Amino acid sequence: MKMKQRSNVLTVLISLLIVVLTLFGVSSITQEASEENETKSELELQQEAVSETVRRLGGKVQSIEETSVENLFLVETLASEFLYVTGTGKHFFVGTLFEMQDDSQYPINLTEARRNQSRWKLLQALDKHESINFSPDTDDVPESAVVYVFTDITCGYCRMLHKDMDEYNDAGIEIRYLAFPRAGVDSPSANYLVSAWCADDPNAAMTLLKNGKQIEQKSCENPIAEHHKLGQKMQVRGTPALILADGRLIPGYQKAAQLVRILEELEGSDS
Repeated sequence: MKMKQRSNVLTVLISLLIVVLTLFGVSSITQEASEENETKSELELQQEAVSETVRRLGGKVQSIEETSVENLFLVETLASEFLYVTGTGKHFFVGTLFEMQDDSQYPINLTEARRNQSRWKLLQALDKHESINFSPDTDDVPESAVVYVFTDITCGYCRMLHKDMDEYNDAGIEIRYLAFPRAGVDSPSANYLVSAWCADDPNAAMTLLKNGKQIEQKSCENPIAEHHKLGQKMQVRGTPALILADGRLIPGYQKAAQLVRILEELEGSDS
């Protein structure tokens, strides 16, 4: 009889222990979930404040990201403009954010790195057939590096770049032209660019224009206006403007040897 009573008492104690442990576990999970919800709610409130500030400034938010600086957010607008806004939405600045490195005396330009990412994404959306492409001979150069170049026909340095086309191709560099009429999409130079894109042989037409020759005026469905808008999004301020595979923007004319060195440095940094 006593053994049975002891057994019953032991069973009751074990049951109570299981109940206590279960309640403790549920309480811990509930507390963790509550803390997570509170954190999310705080973040959402901050993002709402940031969005409201951008709206009051006349912009439209494309993305909001937390930065490595506490309570500071990076905003990219639909126009691909960047600005930094505090979590309260009361303070902001348009400019460049640098970060010092523990293992280097040189800081990292966080803003430009983020711009490169944005340009890279825009490049991925491009159809190869939208650009006028000058490619290496695949028999001589099995692999090529692709460089996009925003160009205009009235640009002297653009003509210098085009004269070096054989050197770029011999070095394994494919040049893909995008149109950027500096005087605007309604300018005479824009009309010439339209004619080049609409020509039966766009490459030959572009070469004639780069050599100061006339070509037949043509009109068709073309990407000139979209290219111009794309260049503005990518912060292109003049021509030629080179966009590398990682989204980096190199302003101005680069000789073939210089461009090869830049591409080799880029490849080395990725490895």
